[in-house]
Amino acid sequence: MTESCSCGDKAEVGATVEFQCKTCESVIEKFTIKKPLKAAGIAAILAYGGSQFIDYAITDNRYPLDVEYSVLEACSSSYKEPLSHSSYRSKKKLCLCALEDTMNEISYIRYKVDEKGFLKAFEENAKSCK
Repeated sequence: MTESCSCGDKAEVGATVEFQCKTCESVIEKFTIKKPLKAAGIAAILAYGGSQFIDYAITDNRYPLDVEYSVLEACSSSYKEPLSHSSYRSKKKLCLCALEDTMNEISYIRYKVDEKGFLKAFEENAKSCK
C-alpha cells in the first residue's frame, strides 16, 4: 500500500517495534515489520487456529471411557442365554461398529441431553453394520 506522505514523497507502510527501558526510556531493541512478514504472521496464526479447530472437531466425538464401556457391554451382553465364542466376537464387532457410527453422529453432550435419540440412532446404526 503506497500513499503519499505529508512531505509529498511516496510512503511505504510498515510497523516499527521498539523495546525501551522504563527508567531512562532509551531504546533497548528496535525492529521493523515489513508487509510480507505481516501476511506470513497472519497466515501462521490462521493455520495454527485452523489446526486446533480440526483437532477439536476430530477428537470431540469421544465419550468418557466408562460410558463407551457400558454401552458396549449392554449391547454385547443382551442375550439371556450363552453365545458361542464366534457369535460373541461377531456381536462385539457389530456393537463396536454401531457405537463408532453413533458417536460420529451424536456428540457426548447431545447424548447426555437426549438418550432416547442416542438409542434410536444406535439401533439404526447396528442394523446398517450387519
